[in-house]
Amino acid sequence: MNSVASTMQEEIDRFDEAALSALRERFGIDAAELAAIRAFSKVVDHKELAAEFAVMMAARSSHSVVSEASAESEALFCAELLHAEAWGADSGWINRLMRLWLACCEAGTDVGFVLEACAATLAAAGRRLVGERAVVYQLEVDILFALERLMLGVAAVLTASAVHREQALRARLEEIDEVTGLPNRRRFMRLLGSWLGTAPESARIGLVVLTLEWGVAVQHLPLPDQDRLRLLIADALRDVVRPGDLLCATADSEWSLLMPGLRSPAQVRLAANRLVEVCESLLDGELRQLRGRIAAGGAVGPAHGADPETLEHAARVALVVARQTGRGFEDYREDIASTVQVYVDQERDFIRALQLQQFELVLQPQIDLRTGRCESAELLLRWHRESGESVAPPEVILLADRLGVLPQLSRWLVMHSVRMISELTAQGIPLRLSLNLTAADMRDQELPDLIAQGLQTWRVSPSLLTLEITETALLTDEVRVREIIVRLRELGCDVALDDFGTGFSSLAYLRNLPVSELKIDQLFVRNLHRSERDRAIVDAVIRLGHGFGLRVVAEGVEDEETRGRLVASGCDLLQGYLFARPMPLEDLIGWYRSRFS
Repeated sequence: MNSVASTMQEEIDRFDEAALSALRERFGIDAAELAAIRAFSKVVDHKELAAEFAVMMAARSSHSVVSEASAESEALFCAELLHAEAWGADSGWINRLMRLWLACCEAGTDVGFVLEACAATLAAAGRRLVGERAVVYQLEVDILFALERLMLGVAAVLTASAVHREQALRARLEEIDEVTGLPNRRRFMRLLGSWLGTAPESARIGLVVLTLEWGVAVQHLPLPDQDRLRLLIADALRDVVRPGDLLCATADSEWSLLMPGLRSPAQVRLAANRLVEVCESLLDGELRQLRGRIAAGGAVGPAHGADPETLEHAARVALVVARQTGRGFEDYREDIASTVQVYVDQERDFIRALQLQQFELVLQPQIDLRTGRCESAELLLRWHRESGESVAPPEVILLADRLGVLPQLSRWLVMHSVRMISELTAQGIPLRLSLNLTAADMRDQELPDLIAQGLQTWRVSPSLLTLEITETALLTDEVRVREIIVRLRELGCDVALDDFGTGFSSLAYLRNLPVSELKIDQLFVRNLHRSERDRAIVDAVIRLGHGFGLRVVAEGVEDEETRGRLVASGCDLLQGYLFARPMPLEDLIGWYRSRFS
């Protein structure tokens, strides 16, 4: 039974003899009025009363349009209303009348109809009692007054029931997700609280929270298309939910599964894995042109939470771990709560470091094989937390992206890099510095303007700044990335293609993109003296780069044998521990002067 029908049934069931007695008292229907009503019901002819009633109601039908369903429901209601022998007798008649009236409401009858019907009943009774006589006896007046009070009471009860029904319907609509038709977060929390509060101590209630983190392609879809996507996924998930469990749409790309009849905690994992499999099948099949990351977390009440907030928090803690580890599903355990706290602390420390600019850029020299001198260096991001822990640069970028502060970090990197070039130039060391850009940076149309502003502010020649991009960045949106590269080259900056050879479309990029430098990934360089295949790849990349007129850089050079092979292959620049480890700016200045002054 849905919530509206349940509410209405409760409304009917509570109208017992006590409620009827209260109604009579409210409208002044005492023993004398009841006696008058019973007297009238014994003398009135039912058919004649119905005929008079039909005349009174005829005016309504002349100026209103009534559907076939409404007309049938209204006829049944009026037939019960005209049973004079039951008027005021017991609560059974009022309950029957209320059921028929609520059926009218379901069919679309407006609330005003019950007032018109009660008024017409009273008028018809008056016509049968007095007719056209000019003289009215006191007994007849008493009967009419009693009938009036009765009809007012009936109209009040039925109107109130219609209002309660409307309120219940509105409340139900407010608990339904309008796109998927699933219970929304409000109903999810209400039901979870109700089930946890009423379940026996031995009962278990399972909860699964599943999310889909979409890529840019979905975020740029028109809203109607996003709604259709949500409905498609909701329908697929709904098809695999077992009877008795309840799937809820708790956010735009989030679903929560309530499992009240849980026999074993293992069922939570089974259900979650099934939901994840459904989403993966959609992404591999019908939605293969879209990309998204699926994760789910599960918990069991009351063991992991005896109230809805605590149980949901436990499931979300497990969800966080599933996201961080890349696993499709994780269920809640006491030990993972501390793991999540590590993530929370790391994010808090990161935001603080960004606000206080507590990051560091170190430089790793690059040696030009033609001159034997250090002509350039790569800028590398470092973050040391207050605890002393060092966080790897890729993890720093992922943190900034997840927290939505990557633009702020990128601005700091650009401005700090240009300032370092300015300081080196002032020291008489005009090194060309290379700065890595992220995939998100290459979608930012304002990036070239930011770099131009930095160059102008610090009065730095654009030729001293090289921007490095990876093939991963190109895969996001090659057209937009090409526009950014063209604008950077127009500024006078060099653009390097980093980690070359690890992607899928390298030759196409070299042909279509105005890059000026190739960087051979250290994956191929470190095993150069042991792997014939790596030597062949490195030789081919160097020849290819030179064929396109590009400068070629090899990173990860750690021994003389590797250096010798790269020299023999004609590589232009070498970078690695053989020459120098990454170092702060002040140390680089000392290192440079000790070797090349």
